[in-house]
Formats: sequence, C-alpha cells, structure tokens
Amino acid sequence: MDTLLLSYLQDSPYASNYKMQLLKVEPDVECVTPWQDEFVGNPLIQAWHGGIITGILELTGKLQALKVAAAETGPLLSANINFLRPTRGNSIVHTRARLIRSGKQIINIDAVAWQVSPEEPTTTASLTFAKKT
Repeated sequence: MDTLLLSYLQDSPYASNYKMQLLKVEPDVECVTPWQDEFVGNPLIQAWHGGIITGILELTGKLQALKVAAAETGPLLSANINFLRPTRGNSIVHTRARLIRSGKQIINIDAVAWQVSPEEPTTTASLTFAKKT
C-alpha cells in the first residue's frame, strides 16, 4: 500500500473522525467508511448525512490526487456532487476515485460512493484540485 496515502489518512482529522480505511490504490483509490450513529442525516429513514458523504468522497479524491501528483497536490478548488439515492444507515459506504486528467495547474477526479454495488451508486462527485506551482 502506498505509504504517502496511508500517512495522509493517519494525519487527517477528517479521516480519523470518519474511521475511513484505504482498501486499494491500483488502478484507482478505493476506501471504505463504516457507519456511525452520529452520521445520521435523516432519522426517519436512517440515512447518511449528505455532508458526511461529500466529505468521504472529497477525501477519496484527495488520495487519488496525491497518488498522481504527490507533493504538487494543492487544495480542492471545486466539487460538483450528485445525490442519486439515499445512502442507508447501519451499512458501510465504499468510495472510489478515478483520475480524469492531470494538467499543468489542476487535477480532475471523478469519485463515486455506493453500498450495494458500484453499478448502483448513491452519490457521485466531480472534483478539481489545484496543483502547487
């Protein structure tokens, strides 16, 4: 496993709070996040809060950007999030991030979250990270 990515997860307060785990780095970064009761967004249907899902997608995307550009990776510039279906509570969430393009100044990443299968995503994200110049 990539030591830079594992180190980033260990040092990130968000990853620590989410208890996010890195599953694999090739060909794409894939993570898993276990359910916690404080993640509830809608108690009536016991669904994950959208902000938590956005956060774990951003973290997965950041790991992919670090894998591609390491020390050149800068902050998140923009995120376009699509909530496709409820992300049910009491179940883990898988996330995967894929590089779209790494240019001179930005890195474009697509990320997806799912519970049942990657073919049935709950949420998708298009993320743009700056490159340090």
